[in-house]
Amino acid sequence: MPALQLDILDGINSIGGNKIALTGKGEGILLDFGVNIKKKREYVLGYRALTIANKLYYYLYSEILPRARGLYREDLMELDDRLNTLLGDVKEIDVQMCVFSHAHVDHYGAAGFLSKEIAIAVSNSMKTMMEAMLESSSLDIEGEIFSMRDRRSKKGERYGRKVSIFEECAEIPEAPFRIIPYPVDHSIPASFGFLVEEASLAYTGDLRKHGLLNELTERFAEKVRDVDYLLIEGTRIDSSIRVPEHEVSREIRNYAKEKVDKLTCVIMSPTDVDRLRDLIKVAWELGKKPVICPRIAYLIDKLSDSKTKIAIPSLKDVGIYFERRSLTGGGYDLKSVNYRSWLKKTYLDRVDGKRAGELVKPDEIAERQDRYFFIMSGLDYILELVQIRPKPGSRIIVSTSEPHDEEQEIEWSKFERWVHLLRLDLRNVHSSGHADRESLIEIINEINPGKIIPIHTENPYEFQRLLKLGEIKCPVILPKPDEPLIL
Repeated sequence: MPALQLDILDGINSIGGNKIALTGKGEGILLDFGVNIKKKREYVLGYRALTIANKLYYYLYSEILPRARGLYREDLMELDDRLNTLLGDVKEIDVQMCVFSHAHVDHYGAAGFLSKEIAIAVSNSMKTMMEAMLESSSLDIEGEIFSMRDRRSKKGERYGRKVSIFEECAEIPEAPFRIIPYPVDHSIPASFGFLVEEASLAYTGDLRKHGLLNELTERFAEKVRDVDYLLIEGTRIDSSIRVPEHEVSREIRNYAKEKVDKLTCVIMSPTDVDRLRDLIKVAWELGKKPVICPRIAYLIDKLSDSKTKIAIPSLKDVGIYFERRSLTGGGYDLKSVNYRSWLKKTYLDRVDGKRAGELVKPDEIAERQDRYFFIMSGLDYILELVQIRPKPGSRIIVSTSEPHDEEQEIEWSKFERWVHLLRLDLRNVHSSGHADRESLIEIINEINPGKIIPIHTENPYEFQRLLKLGEIKCPVILPKPDEPLIL
């Protein structure tokens, strides 16, 4: 069999931004093409780097995106001579398909820059979640993953990218190699690891062993046992903290129960459907009415319309928070341009009785604060509490990952100032979507690969230390962006 070449284009010495190319026999695939959030925060400065005319050039110059020919959109390459000059001497990577592991932006968020000739491979549920998050975000070209607008056309003609929908444990249709996706447990449903049979290579994506579906990770390890190469995430290779997912709902219930006479607010990731389902259950157990923010409701609506295998919660008797966004109609004029199309649809579907879930305005929550359990989708949603005016001492529970860089620390500091200004009682309860050190050791030893290649980690040398200590048995290859591996 001809040798295959593995290029780790990004995701080295960083958490996220995975971009992995596997090529050979005149064919090739990408495994993920995510945003390197850390590098983007380090280099993006002001509106100039955000304009469509400059974005790809600046991203390639600063290597937010990898410099390689053959990957990027034809319309942008033709319209900007600077790009061809910048990429003139770099290697060409010939791939026909990009396979995504799950719907987190650090794994798919840069795909809007890919050539339209590169097909997208996703599961049905993963595609639905991506679409919901993209449609409810303020993105331009980076959001053009499934449908793109040709910037060469004055009429703004759009074209769709070829999409291959895969099923778990079955070969991905029309892929250049034989690739089998296996579901794994992560903090978002429809997460997958992969086996590329021609390369005897397994790719974990993101995974854990302490979630509600940890048996999926165990089954993945069984299916890819004894591969020659294991591309493994190492987000938490330096941490032994393991909080089981089932403890999160128990802790939140206890915290909320301590102040059941006041408003309870919980901040969570909008795509963590399992946690949402548990939080709605907790609200009912406490005799409170769950109210979810519209972005979460929109995702659930989209999933309910698809043929998803995800166990989504029913929104019957669940409130949908009605954001005040207009200067007319008492603040709730849905004809206002301030209600974007996805948000307007979420609300009108309730007004017209097409979907379950009643609209709940901030004034309603303010009048009966002890009645409500408010589920929000991000730290910035605390600004909605200014309208609700929670009683002093009301509990706000953050159930997302803690800040791990300077910019996130700044955002967290702003959030804390609002917490103090509103005189709220803050608590943190979270279960990571990533395996801890002991779990990673177990996964490696269960798979028993010939070699491991750590990615999605800021501490790859810890894997070498574990090898020296005898905790893992297989050799460790530390990848470098400009040094391809021949498999």
